[in-house]
This record gives sequence, structure tokens and C-alpha cells, in this order.
Amino acid sequence: MSGLEKLGENVDRELYELLGYLLTSARGLLDEPGEYGPLRLLEGASRLCGLMEKGGSSYEGVLRDLKSGIDAGKFNVLVDPQAFTQTLDRAVRDYTRRLTKKPA
Repeated sequence: MSGLEKLGENVDRELYELLGYLLTSARGLLDEPGEYGPLRLLEGASRLCGLMEKGGSSYEGVLRDLKSGIDAGKFNVLVDPQAFTQTLDRAVRDYTRRLTKKPA
């Protein structure tokens, strides 16, 4: 079974698009305001959660919750930096809390 058959064609394409997002974000950050860096990383994490969930990850429920929290607060970087920081802290805390547990 090839990697493409395991992932599915749509997930494979979305992973390739995520790679492009990360590459163009890295380039864009050379000329963009500093606040865009954390926003772009959080967007990348949100997209990865979605892709892992679509790919049949055993962490499906965790990923859905994590993505939901990220998406709810990621644009606060532009209007409420403190709320954005709380979004980041919550995402890291939720991720690490489940790191040593088996997927549900």
C-alpha cells in the first residue's frame, strides 16, 4: 500500500498545501510585522489538526477540541494581544496535558 493510499488523495493534497503555507509564511515573515509570526504558526497548527483528523488520527477528539480553541482565538493577535496569549497558553496546556495519555 502506497503512502497516498494510506492518506487519501485529498489529505495528501492538503498536506502539500500546508507545506506551501509554511514555506510562504516563512518568507513573508521577513517583511511582515512581528505579530504575524505567532499567528501564522497557530494557523499552521490549526490546519495540521484538521488534516490529522481527516487522516483518521487516533487523537481525533483531542484534535477537534484543540483546533476549535485555536480557531476561536487566533485573530485576537490583531485586536487583543492578551486574549491571543491566553489562546496560545490554553492550546499548549491542552496539548501537553494529553501528551502522556493514550488517545481516546
